Amino acid sequence: MKKIYKFWLHLSFINISAITVVLFMLPAITDTLAQLPKLNIKDQNTLSLNVTDAVYNANKSEFLGSKNISSTPYRMTEQHYFDEGFLNGVGNVTNNQTFLNTYLSDDLLLGRGNGTIETIDGQDISWISSDIGRLIDNQWVFYGLVLFNNTHIESLSVLNNSIGLSKSTAGSEPDYIWLLE
Repeated sequence: MKKIYKFWLHLSFINISAITVVLFMLPAITDTLAQLPKLNIKDQNTLSLNVTDAVYNANKSEFLGSKNISSTPYRMTEQHYFDEGFLNGVGNVTNNQTFLNTYLSDDLLLGRGNGTIETIDGQDISWISSDIGRLIDNQWVFYGLVLFNNTHIESLSVLNNSIGLSKSTAGSEPDYIWLLE
């Protein structure tokens, strides 16, 4: 079991490292690209991280609790959250979330999450995620990949088998999800 956990942790770290390079190094890449000849970006598959392009935004988050799972070799916690937000094309939704976080240092963690987004009339879709969190100015900032399950519910079909990029900040700032196409 320890070997499986170490393999999973290593694999998760590789995936999250790739996300980190893309998201946290984006300003440096943008500066480099600014010196190259102009490219026709409309012909390329790009993802805008403008908040107005997000398919989901949570405007109210509630921390429900945390429990320590382990302290060695890394500190691990299980945390629960409840969000109220808006899903484009659907309207107001709730998002119940559970994360198993592994703290690699005092200011870096890997998170594995799962949850359910539910409409006002009780229809829902479940999801899983892999996230990386960094402590920036005493506030946790998370970036992750979200995989939505299959659903036959028409109102949630926008999320059916989709992959999303998420950004959340602990505290009072909204959380966002953008769909990858």
